[in-house]
Amino acid sequence: MALAYERLDGLIAAQVTPFTAGGRDVDVDWIGAHVDWLRRMGITGILTLGTNGEGPSVGLDERRRVVQAVKEASRGVGGGLVVVAGATCPSLADTIRAANDALDAGADAVALLPPYFFKNVDSRGMIDWFSAVIESLPDEGRVLLYHMPAQAKIGIGEDVLAGVLRRHPDQLMGIKDSGGDAEQTTRYMAQVPADGPGSEFRVMAGSDAAHAALYQAGCVGGVSGMANAVPALVKTIQFAHREGGEPQRPQAQLNELHAILDQFPRVGAMKQLIQITSGLPLTHTRPPYRDLEPAEVKALEEAVGHYLLGEAG
Repeated sequence: MALAYERLDGLIAAQVTPFTAGGRDVDVDWIGAHVDWLRRMGITGILTLGTNGEGPSVGLDERRRVVQAVKEASRGVGGGLVVVAGATCPSLADTIRAANDALDAGADAVALLPPYFFKNVDSRGMIDWFSAVIESLPDEGRVLLYHMPAQAKIGIGEDVLAGVLRRHPDQLMGIKDSGGDAEQTTRYMAQVPADGPGSEFRVMAGSDAAHAALYQAGCVGGVSGMANAVPALVKTIQFAHREGGEPQRPQAQLNELHAILDQFPRVGAMKQLIQITSGLPLTHTRPPYRDLEPAEVKALEEAVGHYLLGEAG
């Protein structure tokens, strides 16, 4: 299950997890249609069961079914889309199980947040935690670290990155940098060896509000939650940066839409926006998140309509 690092240089969608009404069950049938649409829009990979994917709300047995559905829909010419599965749980034992289950179910790699329940751990303890998970994986298992301090309330310092990379240079393939701090991104990059083991390590733009700045800082690929609904817009930022264009313009447009969603319960609003932009059936959230009320749906649709007409803000 070797993973070509070049496949991380495109744009990976941090996919939502679809649920039936009330969040009762995972709606696996919806996953394939969404993946097909994302593929047509130029997405090169899927991160499933992450923050946008309500990963902590998905049970261990459900996770395997989600990964299987994503992988099946992602198959295609040239190896298909890259599939990365979030695996971090409050328990180390559950994280190990979730990570190995994801690889068994077909994921190309697993994404690991830091152990977010534990706030007062030092760098050595965090390095040991990541190592315990990685050492439980098969030799070909690959790992993407997941720096998301706004949600996890605990970040991954460059010393932790350096320590894990030294221990596991062949299995640690990159980090999803969702901190939005270009200076932190630069410090991450300084930990990557110029050659030899670990030199293929990728730092990936993971903050929708800062993709342009993170590409400027040196990120080679991106992971985006907004790509669930507006993949072409997010790809435009990446394309403009690579072709010497003006990535700040599409970045400003993306931030305007991001601000609209922030006026509503975020995950429910994202799923509503996916329906608007893709034409797919509406899918639901799982408590403690909630779907939008009818009045909120109307307000969101009006705001998005003004945005599309260039009247946002």
